Amino acid sequence: MTDFDQMQDTVYALTAAPDGTIFAGRASGLQRSGDEGASWQDAYETFESDVPLTTAALAAAPDGRLFAGVNGGVLRSSDGGVTWFAASFGTPPPLVTALAVSPNFEEDGVVLAATAEDGVYSSSDRGNLWTPWNFGLIDLNAFSLALSPDFAKDQTAYIGTETGIFRSTNGGRAWRALPFPMDAAPVLSLAASPTVVLAGTETSGLYRSTDRGKTWEPVISEGSVSALSVQPGALWALVDDRILRSTDDGQTWADWKQFDAQQPLALLVRDGAVFVGFADGTVGRFSA
Repeated sequence: MTDFDQMQDTVYALTAAPDGTIFAGRASGLQRSGDEGASWQDAYETFESDVPLTTAALAAAPDGRLFAGVNGGVLRSSDGGVTWFAASFGTPPPLVTALAVSPNFEEDGVVLAATAEDGVYSSSDRGNLWTPWNFGLIDLNAFSLALSPDFAKDQTAYIGTETGIFRSTNGGRAWRALPFPMDAAPVLSLAASPTVVLAGTETSGLYRSTDRGKTWEPVISEGSVSALSVQPGALWALVDDRILRSTDDGQTWADWKQFDAQQPLALLVRDGAVFVGFADGTVGRFSA
């Protein structure tokens, strides 16, 4: 493991821009690194705020736009995190817990945001204007989001909440509850590949669906699954204090890395490297 600069507070989210810049969302703000995590700079340096901007969610679009979910709304940047524009979600300000960018973003400009108290917000103009879309979403305490890889055609989105999982088949405008076991909720993490949907829970491990959420099977029986990643040829899961990896569409999982005396919370897998954000504010980089 390589220990990088101490960031002093919890790392909640990690993402990478198309140019390779790594971003780390923290309890006190956002940092960026242009050298694979060897050094970090304050990405909110030019953005004025009266309160700390807890950054619990991040997403990068193919065209280089960056979205940061904070307490109160979403910040967006089109210049690599140098300058930012804010979209407020109203009062009292909800914490944005998850962000998802459409795989067809360059054409449709769609971004979805989940919040801890106000359900889902949607933007179809690249993050300029946001609209709450909660029809059928009876649980507004949302923690995770995932879009179908074929979103351009099937318009399918999934949201994990305090009580289960909801699915939309019209781009997030209306939602319907899926038959996910309520005693396994809340659902902290979601991921969708072309063949499976994965749902990570707070204490009941990892669930898998091969029929777009109609049925679910437990594949990791216990533990807190705080992050998931879908990569070509492999699926990744951050479970308690370890990283697990699957190469058979999530049917079986093998330990890939375990951490002693550290609490990993955020996961980013890209270009042969695995980045992990920890509760103590550090970021580690490992070879995949």
